[in-house]
Amino acid sequence: MSESRERDNSKRGMDKAAPGTTRRIFGYIFQYKWRVAIIVLCIVIGAIAQAGAALFLQSLIDTYILPLVGSSQPDWWPLIQALTLMGILYALGTFSTWLWGWLVVTVEQGTLKAIRDEMFAHQQHLPIVYFDTHEHGDTMSRYTNDTDTLRQAISQSFPQMFSSAISALAAMIAMLWLSIPFALFTLVFTALLIVIVRVLVTRSGMYFIKQQVSLGDVNAFVEESVNGQKVIKVFNHENATAETFDKKNEELFEASALANTYGNNIMPVVGNMGYMLYVLLAIVGGVVSLAGIGNFGLSGAGTMTLGTLISLLTLSRAFINPIGQVSMQFNMVMMALAGASRIFSLMDEPLEKDGGSVELVNIEVGDDGRTMTEVDHETGHWAWKRAADDDGTRSLAAAAKLEGQAREVALKAKSKVR
Repeated sequence: MSESRERDNSKRGMDKAAPGTTRRIFGYIFQYKWRVAIIVLCIVIGAIAQAGAALFLQSLIDTYILPLVGSSQPDWWPLIQALTLMGILYALGTFSTWLWGWLVVTVEQGTLKAIRDEMFAHQQHLPIVYFDTHEHGDTMSRYTNDTDTLRQAISQSFPQMFSSAISALAAMIAMLWLSIPFALFTLVFTALLIVIVRVLVTRSGMYFIKQQVSLGDVNAFVEESVNGQKVIKVFNHENATAETFDKKNEELFEASALANTYGNNIMPVVGNMGYMLYVLLAIVGGVVSLAGIGNFGLSGAGTMTLGTLISLLTLSRAFINPIGQVSMQFNMVMMALAGASRIFSLMDEPLEKDGGSVELVNIEVGDDGRTMTEVDHETGHWAWKRAADDDGTRSLAAAAKLEGQAREVALKAKSKVR
């Protein structure tokens, strides 16, 4: 019965993550507000530095390098200054990337610690029926596999997706600054690419969620089988157990194979489409440049120079590559959301209701050895206090002082609670 019920629970959450999961994850992350703010600032600085360096290529070639070609007495000092400025931009981007990468680890570990602590504390107060209807291995999987996918999302996927979005935005603004027609051509080409990638991401995300659920199911079955090995042998249930494991393992294999088949095709598709865009821009840009056709951007109108063309080619790669990175990280986010849904489903389980009317309390024993008085500090004596519908004067008198083996058990229980 527990196995079938657990399987039903798994199937209900197999296709998509529970609503509100992302909001709850970021609720834990934003407990580190200042660190998150610094991480966001560093990501923005890194993206601007990358786009600025690519945009600076135009001035570097047209203003500093080409005038030196064929010059009998070249002045190298302006070129050295330009290269120094370019180096500073790259150094700034590198430092900001290192800083947010270091800070995000502290946020990730702190977030996971808070989730694990809260999950374990909540689990300690669940009713016994929960453990009767949920396999132990599946519960343990929420502390290991599901938490690990959440770790990867917090430390890698979420920051990388935000960084990629900012980088793509900065690259597009820089392209519009240089050439509006070429920027619009890149956008149209990107729209076609997104349609193709969306199909792959949708299918891979669905199977990655199934993989996470199937993995918990396999872990649960293995844990239960190992602990019940004696029972399996006594009833000659080895073959049936092996058949059940093969079925669960086959489900995990199919989900993992399909998830990675679709997921691993994303970057090759994006990469090849990016190269295609690069070649098209190079051909069209070269023809425009050689023909002396006019070009216009946010910086003004003019002819297509060699420096402008090289900057556009560099920026096109800086714009396309983040799309592939976001698509790849999206799979990890889907896995993390599936794992987080399973974690939060445990944390949302209703707690055990205490309907008892007996409480273990500290007492002081009177000189006569029979009188008991309830106190709020440790005395080494305990009694069972029955809640009575009065002012409390009869409840302790009706209690029974702990003695003998029962007292020893209560003493050990109290010691463990402390």
